[in-house]
Amino acid sequence: MTISRIYNTEIETFARTIPIIDSSDINKTRDAVRDYRAHMESKGFPRPSDPNIKETERTIPGPQNAPDIKIRMYTPSNLQRPAPAYINFHGGGFIFGDLDSEHARTLAISKSCQAIAITVDYRLAPENPYPAAIDDCYASLIWLVNNADHIGIDKSRIIVGGGSAGGNLAASVALMARDKHGPSICYQMLIYPTLDDRANTQSMLHGEDTYVITSQNVLDMWNYYLGHDRSNVPCYAAPSRASDLSNLPPAYVMTCEHDPLRDEAITYAMRLMDAGVPVELHNYPGTVHGFDYLIPCDISKRAIHDEINIFKRATQK
Repeated sequence: MTISRIYNTEIETFARTIPIIDSSDINKTRDAVRDYRAHMESKGFPRPSDPNIKETERTIPGPQNAPDIKIRMYTPSNLQRPAPAYINFHGGGFIFGDLDSEHARTLAISKSCQAIAITVDYRLAPENPYPAAIDDCYASLIWLVNNADHIGIDKSRIIVGGGSAGGNLAASVALMARDKHGPSICYQMLIYPTLDDRANTQSMLHGEDTYVITSQNVLDMWNYYLGHDRSNVPCYAAPSRASDLSNLPPAYVMTCEHDPLRDEAITYAMRLMDAGVPVELHNYPGTVHGFDYLIPCDISKRAIHDEINIFKRATQK
């Protein structure tokens, strides 16, 4: 079936320049992402910075019998403490990405919301398949809560979030914190998240020709993360498999119209609502996966503005 797609003009003009990654080869995937980042910097899109935000990198203890975890902390100058906190888990399909992958988003939230933010350099598949990534992310939440008083964080205003695979990890951390009677999370920000390894939604089935990522990319990344045997996939790997979504933190769920991941995120948002969880759901028309910080245009600015305002509302006292 051929889908007639209507793209935002600015989105499509830029998206045409972004090469589709051959995710069947893990080394080619990582090389392509690195090369594209260098290409963007050479075209006048350098890594953003702000003199009023201090960036500090450090390592924190990893899960039991696992390596330490590298994190980067963003701290605004003249910050009123205790401050809200944002834990960001980067995207990259579980197979690529680092502390710079969601740098722009984390920097913007830290600056605009006067929040202490951290990004987490969790272990990647296929070298470290599930549950390495979620274990690292949950350990980061535990560390942040245990050190909140020293850092100057308000433990009642901790938000987890991330884009794509990072949205998966944020949703999974929220589920894990509920089930383990762990730290309280006040909000979860799920940005075009990947949530369902079964890959049977209409947007996945018709996502063979979308810009930025295709349904084949998504299938490859799930295989790297979980392997080919899907007979017993836990909800902390694929949150859509959770049978009970009650008593989870309120959520912001953001989707892109022309994204293979669109429908699973919308379905998850609706299931959260049915379970009594407050949800704000935004689907941005004419857009592609990752458009907000990838493609500079008016609708991207609006999406960033919306996300920042939602964070502010979620952390208001």
